[in-house]
Amino acid sequence: MENSLFEETASLFEENFKKAVTELLILVQFTRRDCYIGELADHLLTRSNGVLSIVFPYAAIYRLLERGYLEEAKKRIAPDGRRRQYYRITDAGRTYLQALKNSYGRMTTGISAILSEEGEHDRE
Repeated sequence: MENSLFEETASLFEENFKKAVTELLILVQFTRRDCYIGELADHLLTRSNGVLSIVFPYAAIYRLLERGYLEEAKKRIAPDGRRRQYYRITDAGRTYLQALKNSYGRMTTGISAILSEEGEHDRE
């Protein structure tokens, strides 16, 4: 029973972490090329070596569109032969992405510092 609790806790951690970095990961993908929503999940899964899966990116995409960080590009024929709506990152999106990357860097540096101290505290 204790193992299943650890697995559930780890799974919740991963889900929350993915939610926290979803916009960052999506915007990074759009700096590489214009995309349509349906291909994002596959690209992220492939580029993360199967670790990161964002199955339903629509809510994040729509938030980014509303804020002006993404915009519609021309519709075109996708590799699957269907006509798709592509999106691209805006200048405001690039600025926001840089802010997210800076924040991510600060957070991971701080977390790494704390984790590197694990077991090093004074034992009195």
